[in-house]
Amino acid sequence: MARVAVTGGLSYSGRYLSKLLLDAGHSVVNLSSRSAPLASSPLLASDVAKVQTLPLDFTDERKLGSALEGCDVLYCTYWIRFAREGDTHLAAADRCAKLFDLARRVGVQRIVFTSHTHAREDSPYAYIAGKAQAAAALRSCGVPSYAIARPCGIFGDTAEESILMNNAAWVLRRVPLFLLAGTGQHGFQPIHVRDMAQLLYDLGRLTETDAGAGDGLGSRSRPNEERDACGPDAPTSLELFKHLGRAVGARGAVLAPGFLPTRLVTKLTKPIDWWTGDVLLDGDDLDLLGSGLTVAEDPDDLAIRSRRSLLSWIEQVAPTLGNEYVSSVRRYYYAR
Repeated sequence: MARVAVTGGLSYSGRYLSKLLLDAGHSVVNLSSRSAPLASSPLLASDVAKVQTLPLDFTDERKLGSALEGCDVLYCTYWIRFAREGDTHLAAADRCAKLFDLARRVGVQRIVFTSHTHAREDSPYAYIAGKAQAAAALRSCGVPSYAIARPCGIFGDTAEESILMNNAAWVLRRVPLFLLAGTGQHGFQPIHVRDMAQLLYDLGRLTETDAGAGDGLGSRSRPNEERDACGPDAPTSLELFKHLGRAVGARGAVLAPGFLPTRLVTKLTKPIDWWTGDVLLDGDDLDLLGSGLTVAEDPDDLAIRSRRSLLSWIEQVAPTLGNEYVSSVRRYYYAR
């Protein structure tokens, strides 16, 4: 059995990944400021007791390197939600590069990183340009092997965990008109959090043979891999929010008139930000949704078809979607 480090091992996708790792008998090191799970499921109290939590302190290389010592695999799900208080996605990429280099130096055999679909270093979108820079650092860091998962969004397992879907439903339940920037005709292909965790787990396994049958993790013999982390549904944003509105019984209209720029739509959400103390959407969110970059790079990946359906999940959790607003600032930026 392996010793495995997971950034955010008690946070969103990290909880589900940690559960898979623990159930397989591996030791889990949670690199995070969060010492308690974001939510109770799927980890039992006995599971949490087995997780060793150490700080993800990028300012102290000695302590961070020490935390990684003895680990066979590093799963890096670290990222920042949006640029805030002087922090940037470029800075986040630099932190990832530092983490990858430290992991290599202390003998980590495989690193699995969560990037983004269609991430390019020259992208005009800071969020995915930063992801691409971090991925480039991983490819060049010299670790024995690596894998990169490419999601464009994650949903599930409960309404409260899915900030984007929940808060969109919260708005739909309360406004007479829900406006989208642009034409609303670009696809969005997110993955269910349990499927995301399973993909990450599989990407960290020992060899191609073990990836289909065993529980080994981390080996020089496993090839480098880059895979889309997408689900089977890829509705346009107009289709998605209309479906969401119908599911939660919203009475207002969902429209994409085609002439509204993202900056104007972002400004229209500012009263919600003032009311909630949060950032409902920033310009990058809307720009990306209308960019055509939030769908699989490899649509022929057979694994995509077998994953959980976004549209079916919306219908299943509709009674609780949007009943309460969920603050991303409180979730990701406040001290735990």
